[in-house]
Amino acid sequence: MNKLEIPTPALVVDIDKLRYNIHDMAQRAREAGMALRPHIKTHKTPAITHMQLKAGASGIVCAKLGEAEIMAAAGVDDILVCYPIVGPDKVDRLLNLARWVDRVSTTVDTRAAAQALSEAAAARGQCLDVLVEVDVGYRRTGIAPGEPLLNLIKGIVESMPGLRYKGLMYIAGGLIKHMEKDKQLAEEQAAIDVVLNAAGLLRDHGIETEVVSGGTTPGAQYMADIEGVTEYRVGCYVFGDMKYADLGALAREQMALTILTTVVSIPSMPEPDHFVVDAGSKTLTHSGAMTSPGYGTFVQRPDLTVNVPSEEHGGVYLPQGVRPPAIGTKLDIYPNYVSDVVNLGDELWVVQDDEVIATWDILARGQRV
Repeated sequence: MNKLEIPTPALVVDIDKLRYNIHDMAQRAREAGMALRPHIKTHKTPAITHMQLKAGASGIVCAKLGEAEIMAAAGVDDILVCYPIVGPDKVDRLLNLARWVDRVSTTVDTRAAAQALSEAAAARGQCLDVLVEVDVGYRRTGIAPGEPLLNLIKGIVESMPGLRYKGLMYIAGGLIKHMEKDKQLAEEQAAIDVVLNAAGLLRDHGIETEVVSGGTTPGAQYMADIEGVTEYRVGCYVFGDMKYADLGALAREQMALTILTTVVSIPSMPEPDHFVVDAGSKTLTHSGAMTSPGYGTFVQRPDLTVNVPSEEHGGVYLPQGVRPPAIGTKLDIYPNYVSDVVNLGDELWVVQDDEVIATWDILARGQRV
């Protein structure tokens, strides 16, 4: 089956580009002396997870318990759930997961959540590895460095028998805003230094930090120059998107996932000023891109973007004097933010040299809890 025969709109993955991206990141991590822990929220697909593990990843990171459960069922045996686990139901699910997966860990950033997790684990005779998230300025989750962090970790070590303190983690993706690589490196290293200072404070109080976990897709360009991180978490590198192309993290030619769409309408007027494709807001997202406009950029026509989507229609404005493509024309779109786009789909069409070689169900899509 040729790629152009795929029903549209469709998420299409170029297997050769995907393999290259996976192996390239694994090689960067090896050269930097870091463990690589890919974030599967980007692809949500066990087949790709196993490709990453085979290439050398030490384990995976999931954003939600539902993702972790899907990956565990697919045979993954080292999972970090990088999200606050709050509430009896979710605590119970996490501890059940830890019984049938070799290595399960999670993150904490408040004493209340840590205490509840410890009590539940201890009651079941379990001890769960935890990383403590440090707020390095992102202002999302994470505990403030200094005394708040010290007091939380001392509490875990001294009075929470159901938890085992393993290390610190941080999230810096939202802090990388500059296009220049030297500024990006400075932004990431500044975040890391906050965490390393926290580790130094803990050491002064007799507490050793085994793991420092961080990472961003833009930061992977200079992984070898980053100091102090033992484990690198990164997700969007497998596919790429316009956000990370804008930041210089990868070339458009490296993007492994595109959206295949069909031209379905052209307004009947002497000089059409737009055309419509069958990829709308249920397929594309506006979020993410730094400088690229619209809801995605056309591969064949990089001067055009989807400007005005409704649910199933994507309107594309034409520059003056430019003729629209013919009805039925198939076009490829680079996504703005690939993680959002994948979560809107049901399957990935895998192609090699424009021939379909497989379809992969996006098994962890929609796993919100």
